[in-house]
Amino acid sequence: MNLELTSGPLKKALIFFAIPLFFSQLFQTLYNTADTVIIGYTLGSASLAAVGSVAALFELIVGFCTGFGQGLGIIAAQKYGSGDLAGYRRSLALSTVLSAIVSLAISVFFFFGMRFVLALLQTPDELFEEAYSYISVIAGGLIITMFYNLAAAFLRASGDSKTPLVVLLISSVINVALDFVFILWFGMGVEGTAWATLAAQLISLICCLAWIAIAKRELIPTWKDFKWVPSMIVSLMKMGFSMALMSSIVSCGTLILQTGINKMGMQLIAGHTAARKLISILNLPVSSLMMALSSFVAQNTGANQMERVEKGIAFANRLDFYYALALTVVTIFFSRNFIMLISGSTDPVEISTGSLYLLTNIPFFPVLAILLNLRTSLQSMSMTLVPILSSVIELVGKVLFTLFIVPFTAYYGICAVEPAVWTAMALFLAYFYLRAPLFKEQGIKPHLFR
Repeated sequence: MNLELTSGPLKKALIFFAIPLFFSQLFQTLYNTADTVIIGYTLGSASLAAVGSVAALFELIVGFCTGFGQGLGIIAAQKYGSGDLAGYRRSLALSTVLSAIVSLAISVFFFFGMRFVLALLQTPDELFEEAYSYISVIAGGLIITMFYNLAAAFLRASGDSKTPLVVLLISSVINVALDFVFILWFGMGVEGTAWATLAAQLISLICCLAWIAIAKRELIPTWKDFKWVPSMIVSLMKMGFSMALMSSIVSCGTLILQTGINKMGMQLIAGHTAARKLISILNLPVSSLMMALSSFVAQNTGANQMERVEKGIAFANRLDFYYALALTVVTIFFSRNFIMLISGSTDPVEISTGSLYLLTNIPFFPVLAILLNLRTSLQSMSMTLVPILSSVIELVGKVLFTLFIVPFTAYYGICAVEPAVWTAMALFLAYFYLRAPLFKEQGIKPHLFR
């Protein structure tokens, strides 16, 4: 059943739409984190560090696919919100073609250039081959990742956030089981975790498509929907690539930062990897509300209900603030325990490294929440330039920190870079959001909190 996002109680609609997204992301993160935990416990710190040395590259590849799918889904959500089901179907048909072309092109690029990319990342020699075996499988199966994210994005665009959750629950269990099978039974090492991840995504994709065929036949495109419509192609490419570029620019900044981390030794890489995995879990409530806002804002923008858009964004910001405040208190007392649990290590350097990263980043979650909510909301309102510029700010900030701050501050600089960049971008986005033309046209004065 689709949730109505353009009418009815606003707070209830956002929360009930975000809850399945939270659990979807939770299980997706858990089966990604399961790789880290299983590697740490079964293969040791060296293999964990090998995966960690390409963690930013992994985020770049997967983030591009997720961003591209979300961007295409925004167009679909706007069509759905305005009641244009024919436009929704056409956007789905043309998005399928574009996604196939883009994912295959990127896979070919990484097939021929992966070793060069790892060399640019200054991946340590002792970790190089394991890192290559892991990330090359992920890059080779990019079309699976792309199409799964596209299917999930279009289901959410129609107000259905429950189906992606159900299919992800199934594939998560299979992913964890395959991790053990490939690592312990077949002795495939870190490469086995990559194959397990792709298998889980393929199962998710098949289940989403099966559900659409059975229960949502009105959303299935016909052959005539694949007709090349230049105006629709331009809109899809603009939104898809702007979201993908936004995500990629952010990930490129993290990738550059990774070059500084990779010089600091295996223990710091392992501790940092564990902390980033934990951050990805703890950030799920924030990112879930962000994803809910993407569909919520897009549908209501399509229905020209900008007052509802403004109230929804302010409400999400306030919820995120309460969550971040509580999480900061918990982290102060249990950061070291969290790192030990995730990494499976008792090495004091790894634990101290991960703990330091948590303690310097989590208190800035309220700033991160405003940043994520405003960036995705502006994108869903078709204000694509400002979110991209904010991502450029993050890239430039991380480059400058890596070149000029990290050499003198070592790991302390690594921990400080993201809170500093989050703050700069949140202020930048807030300035343009509070002056958005779509609000001015309807005489609405937007607020960050309500």
